Amino acid sequence: MRRTAAWLVFALLLAPMAFGGGAEGPRQYEEKAGALAPDDLNGHYLLGLWCRKEKLEDQARMEFERVIALEPDHEGARRELGYERTAEGWLSREEAMRAKGLVRHDGAWLLPEEVAILKLPKTEKEKRLSEQARVRDLLSKMAAGGAKVERIATGAFAGIEDRYKVDPLAFALRYPAENVRLFAARELGRIGDRRALRPLVHRTLVDPSEPVRIAALEAAKSFRDPNLLAPYVRAMWSENAAVRVNAVEAVARIEEPLGIEYLVYRLQAHGGGINRSHIYCANQLSFIQDFDVEVAQTAFIADPMVGILQEGQILDVRVLATERDAAILERRVIRQSLVRLAGQDLGEDATAWAKWWAENRERLLAKAQ
Repeated sequence: MRRTAAWLVFALLLAPMAFGGGAEGPRQYEEKAGALAPDDLNGHYLLGLWCRKEKLEDQARMEFERVIALEPDHEGARRELGYERTAEGWLSREEAMRAKGLVRHDGAWLLPEEVAILKLPKTEKEKRLSEQARVRDLLSKMAAGGAKVERIATGAFAGIEDRYKVDPLAFALRYPAENVRLFAARELGRIGDRRALRPLVHRTLVDPSEPVRIAALEAAKSFRDPNLLAPYVRAMWSENAAVRVNAVEAVARIEEPLGIEYLVYRLQAHGGGINRSHIYCANQLSFIQDFDVEVAQTAFIADPMVGILQEGQILDVRVLATERDAAILERRVIRQSLVRLAGQDLGEDATAWAKWWAENRERLLAKAQ
């Protein structure tokens, strides 16, 4: 009995250590919070980050909510609380997921089509695997055969239910054969299953064939997703120049007036993608400033001491030699996309485009609604 009591006392003494130092964390939080003014926006935000690092979740949430009360559009605090920015404003993660058409299933957010597949009975799942194998076989024949084989395979393809085609077609967007990728993009747009939206957007950005990129974009547009512009806007800032150009062209083809604003931003960045460097321009003058004289047995040995004078300046430059053509091409594509959306040509003057957009923004957005 005494041994049990002793162990109980020992466990109680160790309890604060087992739970991250006991009251030390909350005590430090109270001291830090007390030193802040109620309207210290940045201070409360940084304190919230500290609380999150120290695993003080309740205090962190309280600090981030205080920041939002001071500045409702504070992006950092909103993100820390799980909000996502949408066209309708800031939404909680759950609201944002539901706005995207997703549903909760076994702790994950999925498309309704994906949930329906998970709930299929065993016999239907087996049939699904069998039909998908047929689709893959027909796609392989399209890739390997000529025009006649492609016509036969296309005819056989029509005899398979659309619900079995989506997964194999989405994979076929990566086939080496261009005719298969083109066929897959058009079929996915016709079927209209939202599981295909992400691979179609990706293919729009990376496919080397312009017809395939256009077909993939048209298929993606057919879903009428209100957030379709977002992934292309992000891709305009990719490190890959080809992806940036493809994204710019896609923004123009989506034909949403808001795309003008993002294209103007991109133009103001001078086409992007070119790193800066430095160049040192200098004159160097050498002269003999003295002699190191040593007396030998029969003569003097004089070793000259050479001094150096330098003058010049270090210049901050943009490297154009390796990417000059890419930068010029990118600016040209941005200009062409702006002309397509705006209906007029203001050249490559970013300031002129920004002024025009500021003057016409409200009218164009209201017209698009």
